[in-house]
Parts: sequence; C-alpha cells; structure tokens
Amino acid sequence: MTDASFLSYFIQGAALGFAAAITPGPFQTYLISESLSGGWRRGAPVAFAPLLSDLPIILLSVFLLNQLPENFLRVISLAGGAFALYLAWRLWLRWRKGADLPKEDSSSSQGSLRRGVIANFLTPGPYLFWVLVSGPILLAALRQSFAFGAAFLFGFYGVMILSLLGIALVFSQARRLGPRVVHILLLLSIIILVIFAGVLLTQGIFG
Repeated sequence: MTDASFLSYFIQGAALGFAAAITPGPFQTYLISESLSGGWRRGAPVAFAPLLSDLPIILLSVFLLNQLPENFLRVISLAGGAFALYLAWRLWLRWRKGADLPKEDSSSSQGSLRRGVIANFLTPGPYLFWVLVSGPILLAALRQSFAFGAAFLFGFYGVMILSLLGIALVFSQARRLGPRVVHILLLLSIIILVIFAGVLLTQGIFG
C-alpha cells in the first residue's frame, strides 16, 4: 500500500462527492427549501441523509443491480416522482400561508432528515451514479486494499456532506433578505420539484 494510491483514491472520492452534492435534483431542492423555510437547524440535518440512505443503494448498485429486473429503475423513478410531488405539495401549503418566516426550530429536524432520506432513496440518480461512476472505482480500490476503499468513501462522503452543509448555510442566511424574497425562492423550489417530478414520472412510464 502506497501513500500516493491512498491519496489518489481519497481525491477521486472527494471530487465525486463534490459533484454529487452540487448536481441539481429533488434531494438538493428539498435541502434548499428546508433551509429557506426553517433555517439552518432544519436544513443541516438533511445534509446527513445520504449517510443513512446510501448503504442499501451502494449494495444494490455495486453487487445486485445487474441481477435485478430491467424495470427496477423505472419503479424507482415512479416512486421518486410521486414523492417529489408530495414534497412540492407540502412546500406549497407552507408557501400559501404567506405568513412571516418561522423562527429556526430544531424540533422538526428529525422529520426533515427522514424526508431527506426518502427523497434520496427514491431518486434514480444515486443508483446510476454508483453503477456507472463511483461503483467501479470503489470495487477497484477494494480489490487492492480495504484502506483504499475506505479512503475513497471517506473522501466522497466527507466532501459531499460538507458541500451540502454549505448549501444549507447559504440558503438559511437568505432568510435575512426578508419574507418576500424567501417566498419567491420557495415558489421557485416548488416549481423545480414539480419539474423533477415530471421528469421522473416520464422516465418511469416511458423508460
């Protein structure tokens, strides 16, 4: 085992983790909407959702996906599209109230985290990402050394979660711009969620 190889896998994981964090999707949109409407204390827990949802995704993608029916991803797309519509509907109800922004409250952070886990789990993106990009690199690293695989995963999740926390922080600070600006941003989040839902449902129906 060489330090150069260890560092190489860590850097590869970090680069891919950053790319995964900033790639637009239903999960990122939900993170932004929670940070806008509930502040840092409600947005930050969502950033840790991949740690809870990705283990079964990695196992399915790397070891089992080739043995699953071809329609598996279509089912995931349909479920993800329906859940994205549910998130948009919840956000729409919150937006319609048009009241002053609620104070930051950590009491609902558990619910935010739970919905974040579901949003990430019911999106085809992570499955495809691990099958086509991250999975082959992880397997190659593990074949050489368990430490190399650990370096890749540490780089990936360390940078991804830090990046997601950064997104949550930026948009939680946007609350200082006032209710009108935040309500506009929330409406934009609703529209984006509906668009993603349409894309996922279309993929699920037509392949």
